[in-house]
Order: sequence, then C-alpha cells, then structure tokens
Amino acid sequence: MSGNKNDVLIIEDSKATTILLRDFLKKLGYENITTTDTGKTGIQLFADLESAGKKPIVLLDFHLPDMNANEVMASIFNVRPDAKIILETADAKSDEQIKDALRGGAYLYIEKPIRYENLKNVFETLEKEQSILEEAPSGDLERIVLHLKSSSRISFARLAEYSKTENDSLQKYLLHLENEKKIIKISEMKEVSCPQCSSIRVLPNFFCPACKSTNFVQGKLIEHFKCGNVSIEDSYKENKCPKCKKEIKILGVDYKSMDNYYMCNDCGDKFPDPSQDYVCVKCSNRFQLEKAKWVTSAGYKLASM
Repeated sequence: MSGNKNDVLIIEDSKATTILLRDFLKKLGYENITTTDTGKTGIQLFADLESAGKKPIVLLDFHLPDMNANEVMASIFNVRPDAKIILETADAKSDEQIKDALRGGAYLYIEKPIRYENLKNVFETLEKEQSILEEAPSGDLERIVLHLKSSSRISFARLAEYSKTENDSLQKYLLHLENEKKIIKISEMKEVSCPQCSSIRVLPNFFCPACKSTNFVQGKLIEHFKCGNVSIEDSYKENKCPKCKKEIKILGVDYKSMDNYYMCNDCGDKFPDPSQDYVCVKCSNRFQLEKAKWVTSAGYKLASM
C-alpha cells in the first residue's frame, strides 16, 4: 500500500471498545481516527471525510442506540458505493441479521470481544487489496471490467491482451475480484493464436473450396432428376425447374432435396461445408488451423448476482 494510510471512522457506542480500537489501530500505523457513538453522526462524519477527499474505512457497531447497522450502511453507500465497512458485534455470524448485513455490502465481520490479531488480519487484507488496485492504472481496470461484463466467459490470455495489462498486475486484480465474490474462476480455456505474432485476436474465415470466394449462400439444394439441374430451393419458382421449366411433384421420384448445402455465387460450385482458415486481427496473417499456436489459460466469468 502507499505510505499514507486511510482515515478510519469508528462508529461505536461503547467507550471502552472505542478506546481499544483506537489503540490497536495506532499500533497498526493508523493516525487519522475519527470516532462517534451514534449512527446519525457517523453518517455525517463519513460524508465530511469523503468531501475532504478521504476514503475512510468504517468500523461499525452492529447495535447502536439510534439506528441499526443496515440503515447506517445504506446511508454510507449512498455517499460512496464502494465504502469499506467492517461490522463488529458479539452476535453469531449465523444470525440472520448479520447475514443480511454481509449480503448488503459489509466488507467483513469481526467478533467482539475484539482481538488485536483479528483486527490486524482484517486491515492487512484491506491494505493488500488497496495495493493491487493502486498498481493498475484506472483505464486498465475499466477495460478489464468491461470485457468481463461483455462475455459469458473469458480467458486470462484474452483479458491480458484486450486490456493491455501486465500479467502480474492482472493476476492480482483478478484474485482481488475472486476474493470479493465478483468473479468465478472456471476451467482452463484453449484458444487459437496467430503463429506469426502470437495474438489470440483471430477470426474464422469461411470461403468456397473451389474459388476461395466468400460470396456464397446457404440453403436447401434441389436436384431435378429429369434434366439434372441442381440449384437452391428458391430458384424453383412455383415448383418449376429453372433449367427445363418442368414441374417437380414427388420427392424421391421427380427430385431429391439436400439440406444445409452451400452454393458459391461467383463460380457456381456447390458444397456441403465451406472451407475455413483464420485471419489475425493484429497483423492480418492468414493461416490454417494446423499452423495455429494453441494458448491455454484460466477462464473467468462474472458471479451470479
């Protein structure tokens, strides 16, 4: 983390707990500590600190005399949606109200009586995540999030190339998103990459096997037995053969049908499957699948909301 530690706002109605927290935080190097014993004042103090350009970490007592923790959290999130709020309570984590608060956006939960080591672990986790976010330029992070949101799943290799982010920084940021339950790491993905420049920004290219043209159509082919004409179904107007003008009536007797065939508009060739190669978006190299380089990396997807 950077040398300047965040401000800390303690919203706690127990004076003894407030003093203990202040002492622990000073041992951890936190000097700018603001305290209050009511939710209403805590909300105002948070807004004041935010207006002053601070990003205070909030230690919030779950049971306050004037408001409940969920109400305080909602007001703080209105000021700053990504505020880090740490709940402190003697209630069990299995308590439904605590679960609701965690689902509502509380960063972490710490049990009372508060132990120094527990508080230290929480703040070390915060500092580690903050350092990850500070390492990557905001533009990189925006591109990473955009690609995650626009894909049902995406590979580490593709994220790295699309966002132009160094692998180490990307790995740390994705781990941060995993820890916050925002993304899920899935099975590895194997992708085609360009043999010339190694980019995975490649597109499939389909073409006529005879003349290499991409000007072809897909459809059902009709072969008229009497004259031997073979053409797409649409060419048989009013069930009449476009070559001999005779009517076709009975499937299997007058004609046969070939589903999902292709016909080239340039050379007239007909084929069951188009030929395929790949074109690199980055360097324009065109290559066959057998010449491709294969890249394997972890896959990611957004967590269900």
